[in-house]
Amino acid sequence: MICHQCPDQHDSLEEETMNVYSPPTLLQLARQKLLREEALAISALKDLPKELLPEMFEEAFTDKCTKTLSAMIPMWPFPCLPVGTLIKNPNLETLKAVLEGLDILLAPKVRSRHREKQSFGRNN
Repeated sequence: MICHQCPDQHDSLEEETMNVYSPPTLLQLARQKLLREEALAISALKDLPKELLPEMFEEAFTDKCTKTLSAMIPMWPFPCLPVGTLIKNPNLETLKAVLEGLDILLAPKVRSRHREKQSFGRNN
């Protein structure tokens, strides 16, 4: 609290105090709760608005929620997956989870290309 009658205190001190702690938003709390309960997070992924996924992905990556990461990647709705920006202090388990998710995402595409090549070879 600032005493407005004291000459040595400024309004900026009150502003600084307000900036020191800001409680988490309801959205942040919901994301944290989901990530603490990985089974719930994984089952809710398909129903979450896609706008929530980037921050949830970043938080799951930072908090090493490997199962959630592996499940999140195959259903990633955006053309870019921001893994590169997150790997400042890589963790082997987290990286393995990302690779597993990418493997799940890419496996059907690789299989269909393999089938296309096989059928193309038979037609010639």
